[in-house]
Amino acid sequence: MSMLDDFLELDIPQTENSKLFNAKALNDFPFAKIGVNYLGFPVILILSKFDQTHLSQKNIKLKYIELTHNLECKVSENSKFKFDNYSIIVFKSNEDTLQSYFLGIATSLLNSLSKKPTQQEVFETFKNFVEIFRSLTETPTKTVQGLWAELFLIEQSKSPEILINYWHNIPEEKFDFNASSQKIEVKSNSNLERVHIFTAEQLNPTDESQIIIASIFTKQVSNGLNVLDLLNKIDSRVLDDELKEKVYKIVSKTLGNTFEQTTKIKYDYDIAKNSLRFYKHQDISKVERINIPERVSEVKFKSDLTNISPINLTIFENDKTLFQSI
Repeated sequence: MSMLDDFLELDIPQTENSKLFNAKALNDFPFAKIGVNYLGFPVILILSKFDQTHLSQKNIKLKYIELTHNLECKVSENSKFKFDNYSIIVFKSNEDTLQSYFLGIATSLLNSLSKKPTQQEVFETFKNFVEIFRSLTETPTKTVQGLWAELFLIEQSKSPEILINYWHNIPEEKFDFNASSQKIEVKSNSNLERVHIFTAEQLNPTDESQIIIASIFTKQVSNGLNVLDLLNKIDSRVLDDELKEKVYKIVSKTLGNTFEQTTKIKYDYDIAKNSLRFYKHQDISKVERINIPERVSEVKFKSDLTNISPINLTIFENDKTLFQSI
């Protein structure tokens, strides 16, 4: 049973006491509970060894989360009340999809803690948690369509963990997946045309580099999959919690303060799957580096891939790094 399932089983407390929660123990995490407060918000409660760390740390309030250390709480579990001190994380939203996103991150957070965490350990783990949710108040760095296409490629890949490992930490980087001499750039088109915008750098790499362009059609539909749906699919295939955390960080940073609106946008999964093609950078028409004046930079252009033959990925069967993973 997932943490979301556990949360949905809880009754909302009939009180306005912000320190009273209905809660349930988590089988996989004996030091933690999933709870609900009087507003219906999900709450993670973590017991930790007292080491006075909380005395030097400030509680944190962001748009979506509140983090409080060493808070005495009244917890109802199996119709019994108990007082105890917890580090708590409250997620301030009743939106189902956002609650699922929060609890997915919380699961990774709890997995990274030891079975008997100290307050210091909990606080250090909270830092990453705060970074993810602080990004949701910042300016977005890329469109949701571009992010969806990148997540789709990860979800479709043979080895999603390899792709995530080489996925850009900063959405503004020149290539979406970069393994030194091997790079993958994902391009999407909502008009169902094989026409994409490139930068000169993306098609004019150094001599030792090979770039594969992944071309995808992304059509908005009401019954498709959104970013969070793809995250759930990826999460079920990835075991490494650090890589899961990396995905959450990139998603939050990419969408920023548009997160709540843009995660409602859905794209046709079947059209994307049937349209996915791969191309070598050498085969795509481009502005050659030699034709770009010395003091000219950030050159962009559209290139039509319609009449270019896509490559067969079997040519990378003996490759042990990035390209073999797709």
